[in-house]
Amino acid sequence: MSGEPLPSAIGRYRPLAVLGVGAMGVVYKAHDPVIDRLVAIKAVRVDHLEAPLRAEYLQRFRQEAQAAGRCNHPAIVAVHDVLDELAAPCLVMEFVEGGTLQAILKDPSARAGLDARALMLQVLAGLDYAHTHGIVHRDIKPANIMLTPAGEAKITDFGIARLSETSLTQVGDLLGTPNYMAPEQVGGIGVDHRADLFAAGAVLYEIIAGTAPFAARTLTQAILRLTGPEPAAMDPIAAAGAAWLVPVLQRALAKAPGARFASAAAFSAALRSAGAPDGTIVLAAPAMSPAHPETPPAALEPPPGDMAPADLARWDAAKLEEVERSLARHLGPMARVILARALREAGTLETLRAALARELPDETARAAFLRDFAHARRAETATATLGAATVARTQLTSHTAFAPSTAALEAARAALAVHAGPIARLLVRNAASRATTREAFFDRLCAELPDEATQSALRRRLMQDVAPLL
Repeated sequence: MSGEPLPSAIGRYRPLAVLGVGAMGVVYKAHDPVIDRLVAIKAVRVDHLEAPLRAEYLQRFRQEAQAAGRCNHPAIVAVHDVLDELAAPCLVMEFVEGGTLQAILKDPSARAGLDARALMLQVLAGLDYAHTHGIVHRDIKPANIMLTPAGEAKITDFGIARLSETSLTQVGDLLGTPNYMAPEQVGGIGVDHRADLFAAGAVLYEIIAGTAPFAARTLTQAILRLTGPEPAAMDPIAAAGAAWLVPVLQRALAKAPGARFASAAAFSAALRSAGAPDGTIVLAAPAMSPAHPETPPAALEPPPGDMAPADLARWDAAKLEEVERSLARHLGPMARVILARALREAGTLETLRAALARELPDETARAAFLRDFAHARRAETATATLGAATVARTQLTSHTAFAPSTAALEAARAALAVHAGPIARLLVRNAASRATTREAFFDRLCAELPDEATQSALRRRLMQDVAPLL
C-alpha cells in the first residue's frame, strides 16, 4: 500500500502488510503466532516528545489501553495487547475486515445504501455497554466506526481517544473541525457519557443529510456554530425524507447535556420507536438510569448554602500551590493555566472545587483531587484577608498572563496535528504552559516543526484559526 518499510517483527507479532501511514504513525496488519490470529497493530509516533512529556504520554497510553481492554462487546473493536516498551508504543487490536464509515460517507452511492437506523442501533449498543462500565469514548466520529462486509458496526479507539482526542487508528484522519464534538468538549466545561451521545447524533445526522450538523468552512466558524445558541438545522433531514428522525436528532444534538438522552439505551429506544407504523413518533422522557445520571455527580456540585465570596480570601498562595500540585498529577503543565482561569471565574471555594474537578479525566482522578482539595481547605486559617487572596491570585496568575481558552487550544492542536500527528495535544499543552504572549505561544508551536515551509504554513493557520479565539 505504501513505501513504508515492513519491520521483521513487532514484539512477538509478525507484520504482514502496511495498512496505512500518517503523521501519527503506522498501522500494520500482523499475525499473532501464539494464538494464530490476525491483528491490527497501531504504532504511535512519539519521537517529537521531550523525555518528561514522553513519560507522561506513555503512562496515559497504558491507562487508557487498560480501560479499552475492558470493553468486551461485539460492537467494539477489542484491544488485545499493549506494547509500550518499544521505540513507538503500539496497540494490538482486533483485525476487522472492511472499511470505515468515513470512507462510505465520502461516496454518495455507498451512503445511500446505508441503513442508518440499524447502523446507529449497533453503535448505541456498544456505547451503552461502555458507559455502563464507566468508560467514555470522547471521539465518536465516522473514522472511528468500522463496517464489516456483513454490515456490522464496530467502534474503534475506545478509551484511546482521550490520549490526544485524535484518532490513532484511521491513518490520515485528522480532526480538522469539531464536527462531532459536544459543545462542552470545546468549552472545557467537563465531559461525561452524554458527549458520546451528542457525537452519535452528529454521525446519524451526517448519514442522513450528507454533512455534519455544525460543519463550517473554517475551524473557528465551526467552533462558533457549535458553541453558539442556534440548534442544528433540521431542514436537511426533512429534505432527505427523514422527518420522522427530527425529534430524535433534536434531542441527541441538544447543546445542553441535560437536555439530551440520559443514556445510550434511551437514545436507542427513541430511535426504535420513531417512525412507527402508525406514523407517530414516540419520544417519552426516558427514566433516569443510575448509571447514566442527567446531572453531574453530586461530589462535583456546590452544596446548598454555598460559601460567600470572601471565603476565597482565606486561601493564600501556599494553599493554591498545593491544589495546583494535585491537579498537575493528572493534567501535567496545563494545571497552572486551568487553575488560573478557574480562579478568575469562581466566586466561592465550592464553585472553584467543582470547576477544577470537572477538568479531570475520570472518577479515580476526581476522587483523589477532591481529597487533596478537602485537605487544603481544612488547613485554611480565618485570619487571612481579602487582600491576601488578591496577592495569592496575582502570584499564581503572574506566570500565566497568557491563558488561552479551551477552544483556542483545540484549534491550535488541530493546526499542529496536520504536521505532528497525535502528539500535537501534548505539544500545545507544553507551549501554553510556558508562553506568556500569543506571539510566544505561536513561536513555540512553530519551533516544533523541522523546516521553514511547514513553520510558515502552521503560522498562517494559527493566525486564521487560533488568533480569533484568543
